[in-house]
Amino acid sequence: MTEEKVASLFASGRLWSTAAALACLELAAIAMNAAVFPAFDAVYAPARDLSVLANALFLLAVGALATFKPQVLHLKSFDVITFACLVGGALLLLPALQMGNAPLLVVASCVVSIGRAGSLLFVGLALLDLSRYQIWISVTVGFLAALVPVPLLSEAPAFVWALLYLVLPVIAFGLVFKGAQPLFDQASEGEPPAEVAIMRPATFLPLASQLFVCLLLFHAAFGFSLRFDEALRLPFADALLAVPLAAFLAYLVVSRKTPNDDVLARVSILCVIAGFFVVTSSNRVALVSSNVLLSAGNTLFDMVAWAVLAEIANRNRAGAVAVFSWGRGVCALGSIAGAALGVWCNSLIATSPDLLEFVSGVMLVAVAAYALLGLRTFSFSETVEHVDTGEGPAAAASPEDVFEARCAQVIEQYGLSKREGEVFRMLARGRDRAYVQEQLVISRNTVKAHVRHIYEKLGVHSHQDLIDLVQD
Repeated sequence: MTEEKVASLFASGRLWSTAAALACLELAAIAMNAAVFPAFDAVYAPARDLSVLANALFLLAVGALATFKPQVLHLKSFDVITFACLVGGALLLLPALQMGNAPLLVVASCVVSIGRAGSLLFVGLALLDLSRYQIWISVTVGFLAALVPVPLLSEAPAFVWALLYLVLPVIAFGLVFKGAQPLFDQASEGEPPAEVAIMRPATFLPLASQLFVCLLLFHAAFGFSLRFDEALRLPFADALLAVPLAAFLAYLVVSRKTPNDDVLARVSILCVIAGFFVVTSSNRVALVSSNVLLSAGNTLFDMVAWAVLAEIANRNRAGAVAVFSWGRGVCALGSIAGAALGVWCNSLIATSPDLLEFVSGVMLVAVAAYALLGLRTFSFSETVEHVDTGEGPAAAASPEDVFEARCAQVIEQYGLSKREGEVFRMLARGRDRAYVQEQLVISRNTVKAHVRHIYEKLGVHSHQDLIDLVQD
């Protein structure tokens, strides 16, 4: 990959806006787990799990509609619901906490969670116009940016964290709405994925797919690690994850290679196993290590989940809403199940502290067994590659169709104007500037200006570089 191509990859406005939106969602999640949910406990502890359940059920419902009745999902109504839930829930949540009103807290937290689910879906769709490499850059930058302010906010009062939890999803929604809008329209106006799958099963991933089972089970481990032995949790130890994430980002930039999803998933499992292994130690260094390892494992796997869902959705955009909704929905459902198990184990440990080692040992064995047996024949990369685009066999596409599709992708990715797109297509076919001037009936200086702007946006320096970009 040439320096010019690298520069063009990082010049994408979509990459940075999506990374910023994802950072907002992740920082809101950190605020939720570190400060907002503990505040729920003082009023009505089940409100936290009920709110996550509302998030999961909403996403699963949207996934079902997108699969069987996509025409029901109208963008205008969906974005209104998302924005209304984010704002309306925020106006109810703070008074509910201040007054200690349990019923109002349940309603407000569930409404906010539904809004967060809508915002999350739009962020996922915004990833679709990025290449696999750009998706990983965007996801890594987003997760890293969410961790950077955590140490600065560690002493902030609870209401600051509550405001972050409520405001950041609104900002995320605003950052990606325009870019995700066409993809949402495409999914809602197309043929139902369930009907397409009758003739072409590979276009459709059912809920029973091993991918979704994997997401469910691993996020159950995540939910368990959040609630298990909460008294020993160091609330802001997650900030230490910024160091390995920064190193991983540096690797991506220097190597210029898309990471292997399967390798990263297995590394995340090793981190979780190691975290459960040292969780029983009374040594403070070991306690910090346990916190960081569990968080690192869960964070890395969540990054894999974001990237894999985006890669699958990219291959079949008509099913993008269904894939993201079901994928993130089962993640939330797994977190609830794991959290419930963690709470139950905490009650056992409270009556018999010796059970701490036993429970952590059981979880360690369970995660290891799933890694060795459940994932033995499963591959994220192969799952992505086996998804049928639903647009006919690749061999059936003519060279002209392939060329036009690639040109359209580059024009959208780099934000070329309508006129710049016309000039770009001619240049991509190998035409010279005189030909462009003649075909578009414009002056020589106008052609030069358009070409200069196109080169700047694409980050190329020659006509051949432009042609190579289309052919790559």
